[in-house]
Amino acid sequence: MNIRELGEAIKNSENFEGTVSFNEPLADRTTMKVGGPALIFVEPDDVLSLVSALVVLTKVKAPVFVLGGGSNIVVKDEGIRKVVISTAKLRGFSMVPGKPMPFELEDFEQAKECCPITVTVGAGTSINELTEMVSKYGIIGLQKFAGLPGTVGGACFMNARCYGEDFGDLVMQVKYIDLDDVHYVNKFTLDSVVKTYTHYKGQDDWGYKKSPFQGKRWIIIEASLALSCIDMYITEGCFANPAVQDYIRSGNSSYIKDREEKGHFKAPSAGSVFKNNREFGKPSGKIIDEVGLKGTKMGGAQVAPWHGNFIINNGNATAEDIRKLVGFVQEKVKENTGFSLESEIIFV
Repeated sequence: MNIRELGEAIKNSENFEGTVSFNEPLADRTTMKVGGPALIFVEPDDVLSLVSALVVLTKVKAPVFVLGGGSNIVVKDEGIRKVVISTAKLRGFSMVPGKPMPFELEDFEQAKECCPITVTVGAGTSINELTEMVSKYGIIGLQKFAGLPGTVGGACFMNARCYGEDFGDLVMQVKYIDLDDVHYVNKFTLDSVVKTYTHYKGQDDWGYKKSPFQGKRWIIIEASLALSCIDMYITEGCFANPAVQDYIRSGNSSYIKDREEKGHFKAPSAGSVFKNNREFGKPSGKIIDEVGLKGTKMGGAQVAPWHGNFIINNGNATAEDIRKLVGFVQEKVKENTGFSLESEIIFV
């Protein structure tokens, strides 16, 4: 079966709804804005369509790459020689509130009580969309993640860390599809394919930039988060009091502003390039700065002049420029400090 026939088989599969395209450009689907096309690009409309596509793909053992918000990856210049599946349409939002209890906030006297609330959201929902939605309902707990590029699925997979808080600390359950366990389904048997991972506190498969989904052939489709609501109108399905919404949005805005002031959005990038290592005694960006590498260029790629742990695309960077610059920084840091920086961005 050739590429065209495989794509047509997906489009014509019994339960598939969505789009299938060939040689789809991927650069604009990533925050780094580099890279070539996908041989086949599949964007299912829903979970049933996703599984329908996977049934076709697993029969011919086609390699698969899952694309979320594209915020932590660099696509090779020749593109991805796999079937790329986008989770963009896997959305949805629901809430289950718990029992209200007395509650106070130092900087918001109107908060008199809160209730624990489970928010379940589709993997393809962007973090920005999620933080805005919970703000409308008076739900706190996600403010530190406001402005984070990417999707809920990606934040779970990478265990995104913002201002000292891990996304995994909020995760209660994750629903996923195991690529090694897909079979023919219809709307009546879909539940037999969808698996549930439950997160209990203290599990060692979570850690700094580490989650149980890494290294697995699992596709995250939905996550349930443990948050708190400070407006009891939520129990009636109403939006929160405007004052509550404004309070939460103000918190979101403070973190977005801090990201802006640190230059997170000045130029295309994939976010922090290297993981921090406590054994080094200081953040990776500080180490890179002290070695004198800020502003270093390689082709169209550059270590950001304002942040040592960002590599930016100056407008004409290639994926190879970025790969070489990452390697160069690692080499120079090793030579000067003995530290081995570990890249957290993924080259695909």
